[in-house]
Amino acid sequence: MNIIQALLLGLIQGLTEFLPVSSSAHLVVFQSLFKLREPMLFFDVMLHLGTLMSVLIFFRADIYRLVGALAGRAPADARRWPGSVADGRRVALWVILGSVPAGIVGALFNDIIEKAFSSPVFTGIALFVTGTILIGADRARRGSRATADLSAFGALAVGAAQALAILPGISRSGSTISASIFLGLDRREAARFSFFLAIPAILGAAVFELKDAIAAGVTDVPLVAAGAAVAFVSGLLALKWLISVLTKGRLMWFSIYCYAFGAFAIVSAILLK
Repeated sequence: MNIIQALLLGLIQGLTEFLPVSSSAHLVVFQSLFKLREPMLFFDVMLHLGTLMSVLIFFRADIYRLVGALAGRAPADARRWPGSVADGRRVALWVILGSVPAGIVGALFNDIIEKAFSSPVFTGIALFVTGTILIGADRARRGSRATADLSAFGALAVGAAQALAILPGISRSGSTISASIFLGLDRREAARFSFFLAIPAILGAAVFELKDAIAAGVTDVPLVAAGAAVAFVSGLLALKWLISVLTKGRLMWFSIYCYAFGAFAIVSAILLK
């Protein structure tokens, strides 16, 4: 791997991890197209940690207030999020509850999921599913509910959407944001809850792979650092753009992209067969 490849992989990871276009789909398709080997395991883990850092930095104020609520500190301004200690504790509970389905699915169906990652055609079809979900969310009535207003069932429903997104082509952010919108959440609240769910999901995946990554060997540290840095910066930019797009109700843009990229994935897989 050279520096250009490291930077490109970091850019793709940072942008597609948070935009509702499925980072796993891009990995599957480009590996199939260009006969690329899978990135070094340690490199892959560090890219994920780079994107995790971008979430932590972007939502640092919200995370600080949420931790304060868990510690029993009410926000100085009740208009800020979360509005109360009770709200903050409820949101934390929903994040924990919403993280359970993905953990169960990943543990029980790991072999099936790995097979899906070897099929560009399956990935392309899944991208059409993502595009259709995004159209529904784009046309859904604008809600005004806060994350704290969800029920346990609602948190599990969003968590189930995240579990479905373990499959390549099903966007994690697209699924969880859309599910939250369907449940009546304000769009910024939907994004916030989606990316709060991303924190344990990304961290869990990185920790799960870390042992094997260290066993495989830590090599090309400068290239790894460069890729992770680009993933971090591009992740921040993607988050900022997505929040702006969501507030303007323009998820249709991503839906069109998913359809186009899904068609490209299927056609290229058939032609290169």
